[in-house]
Amino acid sequence: MPFRPRKFLSLLLVAAVAGGFYTSARSGLEMQRAAEPAPQAPSVPSGPQPSGDSKLVYMRSDHSYSIDVGDSMAVCMVGNFAALHNGAVITCDSAVRYDAQTFECFGNVLINQNTTFIYGDRADYRGRQNKAEVYSPLVKVIDGDATLYTFRFTFDTSSKVGEFSNGGVLFNRGHQLEADRGYYFSDTHEISCVGRVQMQDTTYQLTGDSVIYNTDTDRADFFTATNIWNAGGDYLYGDRGHYLRPEERYVITENGYILTPKDELWSDSLDYLKNEEHVLLHRNIQIDDSEHKTLAFGDYGEYWKDPGNALLTRRPSLVGYDTTQGDTVFMRSDTILLVTSFTTQRPAETAETDSEPETEAPSAVQEPAGAEAMQVRGDRVDDKLLMPVEAVGSDEVVSEHPSVAENADSLAAPIPDSLTRTDDSLTLVRDSLNRLRDSLDTLSVKARKAFYKAQDRKARDARKQAKAEERRKKLQQIARARQAKLTAQLDRMAEAERRRMERRRARLEAKLQAKRERAIRKGKELPDSSALSRLDSLLHVQQAADSLARTEAGADSLSVDSLAAPAVDSAALAADTVRRVVKGYRNVKIYRTDFQAVCDSIVGLGVDSTLHLYIDPVLWNERNQITSDVMDIHTKNQQIDRVDFVGRPIMVTEIDTAYYNQISGKEMTAWFSGNEIFRHDVNGNVETIYFLQDEPGSPVNNMLVVRSGSASFYIDQKQIVTMTYRNENDYVIYPMNNIPATQEFFLKEFKWLPERRPTRGEVFDRTIRPSQRREKEALPRPDFPLTDKILRYRDRLVQTGRWADRDEVLTYDVQEWVRRNGFEPSAPRKSGDLP
Repeated sequence: MPFRPRKFLSLLLVAAVAGGFYTSARSGLEMQRAAEPAPQAPSVPSGPQPSGDSKLVYMRSDHSYSIDVGDSMAVCMVGNFAALHNGAVITCDSAVRYDAQTFECFGNVLINQNTTFIYGDRADYRGRQNKAEVYSPLVKVIDGDATLYTFRFTFDTSSKVGEFSNGGVLFNRGHQLEADRGYYFSDTHEISCVGRVQMQDTTYQLTGDSVIYNTDTDRADFFTATNIWNAGGDYLYGDRGHYLRPEERYVITENGYILTPKDELWSDSLDYLKNEEHVLLHRNIQIDDSEHKTLAFGDYGEYWKDPGNALLTRRPSLVGYDTTQGDTVFMRSDTILLVTSFTTQRPAETAETDSEPETEAPSAVQEPAGAEAMQVRGDRVDDKLLMPVEAVGSDEVVSEHPSVAENADSLAAPIPDSLTRTDDSLTLVRDSLNRLRDSLDTLSVKARKAFYKAQDRKARDARKQAKAEERRKKLQQIARARQAKLTAQLDRMAEAERRRMERRRARLEAKLQAKRERAIRKGKELPDSSALSRLDSLLHVQQAADSLARTEAGADSLSVDSLAAPAVDSAALAADTVRRVVKGYRNVKIYRTDFQAVCDSIVGLGVDSTLHLYIDPVLWNERNQITSDVMDIHTKNQQIDRVDFVGRPIMVTEIDTAYYNQISGKEMTAWFSGNEIFRHDVNGNVETIYFLQDEPGSPVNNMLVVRSGSASFYIDQKQIVTMTYRNENDYVIYPMNNIPATQEFFLKEFKWLPERRPTRGEVFDRTIRPSQRREKEALPRPDFPLTDKILRYRDRLVQTGRWADRDEVLTYDVQEWVRRNGFEPSAPRKSGDLP
């Protein structure tokens, strides 16, 4: 092709113009940056920000050139691009700047503000809105120990808040959190998650609609419909609250619920200290003790999971709902305490002692102090080959080996057999022998003789010790064999004696029951059951003493050093019986359809045991009222078996508002059947005023006055049908129209207290929540589907090379550039900076 100078000159001119334009554009950018005032350096050194949103976006790159984009012009910035806005730094491989506030980033995008680092493949930044849209198959966000993976992420450099969507999962020091969408707050290091939230660490699992989690303090605030399973086996529910991981503390402030293996707890708010297994409950409390079939209520309470104790105040009440043997029981008082107690005291635990002391021998052999100890031809040496002080023959030798005295006992350690050592160990042995030979060569003849003599003496002592140990083990085997033989013989004898006493007890109990039934039918005094009680005591003592007796009787004469004496298990001495104790203080009221009671304080021992009523107690059964100083209500199968009245007891039955049947004495016992009184026994100074009727409901026609030593009253259809007086009784019957003026109508202790008789509404006025145990136990645990999906996707991307799991920070050049623009670059938090 022929050379054309004119065309060549045209090409040079175009190139020069283009180069000038490129140079002028770059110079213009630099002049614009130089003309712009530099922002003031912030006062906080860890990445402070200027007040208000900055309108200036600082940019830099290795190269830049202009391109046409539609009707406008853009600038391509290539190589080590960096931008600075609102204190946030954005770096990437290249970028396209559309105007002073808007640009698009490509390749290895990194956004850093404070301690937050965001990694993506591409990003759009709009400075006027302070928004960065990050795009990548997976977007990664790192803040200290916290790492977030998500599919889409938007970051506001002004508010320092990031938003993720389409699913995200966070990992932080053993914590795992996933949600459909949420926000990350860079300043406070909090992540707010919404939609199918699941969370866990080694101590709990959580599901809910929304959670705010602080990656610094490990505090999780949760909201509507939150389910929590902790590592102790408890389940919690709440519609608002928070969890403090360092303190293992759950605080629920709305609709609190706890499910334990034994109990269910409800309250408007609660504070659960997991380490102490202690719960503080506030307002509208309900505790369901399904084991003892008891409901407890109050407006303030405390609960201890093990063994299940509870304290309730502010209108507390109890409901016993075991209706298999009777109606529901309601109780209230100013304070209620539920305690689990043991009927027998466990022996104090003692530290385990060595029952096999070593036989004393001169210069006892000690266990090896470390792996360096060894045995060579019966001689014992340590790894430093130092001799004991007694093996040194003169002060001169000691001065030559100053370290000997400091390690005098090092030769006493027994050495494992060198034949069992590896090749490396054999090499060590040979080296040690060489060192021993060299060390002995430096000693005098007298010192060497003393050393060998000491070694011979120690070898003899070791052989004696081994023989003594072998003899001790043989004696121990003989003693154990004799002990086992004698123990088996004693067991057979004790079992035979126990069966004999149980047969005797069964016969005696049958006789007593027959006598009791005959006495009730004939109106005689009940037979004495003290013989049966004494027999029960003998049985209990025999069972408790069996293991101890076998040990004492089976001691072998050869085991004078207690070698053969087995440790006595405290559980074998007396079996503990767990019992539920209920205590009520001040203004106690009890209601059941067939009886009611009031008193100042009450103590209930067990479900089928005794209720003790103190200070002005009153008991009502149908039309009968009984008062005394103290009442003991004995129950059996959830029914009243009998009631003992001690201290000025009196029973009053209302005939009408004018006449009252009255019985008093020193002590009273009311016997119940089907929760109704069928017999009433009175002992000591019995006084009776009884108004006779031809039939129930008819007019009163006579007045009976009786005094005696003891009496029994038999009741049928709520009426006394038989009265039996004993021990020199004195009685008189007055017609109603011929009662002398000196005859009192009321006994000295007479009280009629209908105003104190409680109604159900006075005792219990709360709404009972139904049990949710089955429903809560059937709830599915967290299975973290988003976490599984994202992690699998991440691994597949990395394996195919489509994405890199990055964690780099700002380069040194970028950090210096940030400082030159008046900002202090941020740095990742160190693990030591975390709480």
